[in-house]
Amino acid sequence: MDDAEVQHRLAVVEEQIGDPQKALKAHQSCLRLAPNNPLAYLYTGYCLQQQGQLEEAVRVYSLGSDLDTHFLAPRPGDSPTDLRYAAASRALRGHFTSLHRSAVGKDITDRRIHNAIWTRTHDQPFEFEQDGQIPQLFYIPTLKPAPYFESEIWPWTKSLEQSAAVILEEFSAANHVVNDQGRPYLSSDMALDDALAPLAGSLNWTALDLFRDGQANAQVGEHFPRTLAALSQVPLYGLNELPFEAFFSVLKPGQHITPHYGLSNHSLTVHLPLITPQPGYLTVSGEARPWEFGKLIAFDDSYLHEAHNQSDSERVVLIFSIWHPDLSESERLAIQRSFNARVQWLQSR
Repeated sequence: MDDAEVQHRLAVVEEQIGDPQKALKAHQSCLRLAPNNPLAYLYTGYCLQQQGQLEEAVRVYSLGSDLDTHFLAPRPGDSPTDLRYAAASRALRGHFTSLHRSAVGKDITDRRIHNAIWTRTHDQPFEFEQDGQIPQLFYIPTLKPAPYFESEIWPWTKSLEQSAAVILEEFSAANHVVNDQGRPYLSSDMALDDALAPLAGSLNWTALDLFRDGQANAQVGEHFPRTLAALSQVPLYGLNELPFEAFFSVLKPGQHITPHYGLSNHSLTVHLPLITPQPGYLTVSGEARPWEFGKLIAFDDSYLHEAHNQSDSERVVLIFSIWHPDLSESERLAIQRSFNARVQWLQSR
């Protein structure tokens, strides 16, 4: 019977009359026939869980959660579907929290990383400790909170700021690369709130990547040897030996990047302004700061932040991430283990 609905009904009947193996087989057939239907994952995962196959159930649930956020934020109610969503949420949250703690380890020096929170999948209720700070992915509650960080205290700041003219020269000479290799910073397939949706898939906010998601962009990097040399002196944030991100951000005239929260508080975002028409400014937690050529702005993007280019010219800044300066080397390594364990598990499904 090559009909997903028929297989689903058959599976439910088999569950009710007490033949779990036949029920599982029918659920799996339904899933093969309807791989884009979240309910197929929900019912298959629940059937696996009821038969004691929790590890396999979590894998199926997690694939379903890629399609439907209700797997992690179940709907209230006591219908069979609602109860399955609740089971899926508990199983997923328990799995991801255990995965984090196992990857970090129990070394007392990494205790605050052990107690860190993956905000979308934590297994216990929690509250953010600072008003206006709501990291969307990963949160270390005891890490020093501040919307802006004064970069003058860092030993590499002066050297990088003095390189601004050289970096701008390389950018100006490689203007054709922006046209060829630039991408919408927000892709059209990203799940965005309504405020950011107008920029999805739009080159009104263009990114020219030197590094993206921990991978070097060799086609772009060959045009920016002096920029890369300057960045090599900076404690760039990364989950492996390469920086996680570094890119030129081009914001077209009249554009507004509306208020939003970033993903985590364990790294800071840094702007090196290169082309700064006025009025143009960054606002973090209600405090606006104008971009000034060659003057670094470091901020925690887990605070509510936005950007305006109210001029009639393009604004260009070099953006990169650094580790939060209060993290020790062992804590950085623990964070890397947690993130990499999560990525490896998701890729293994």
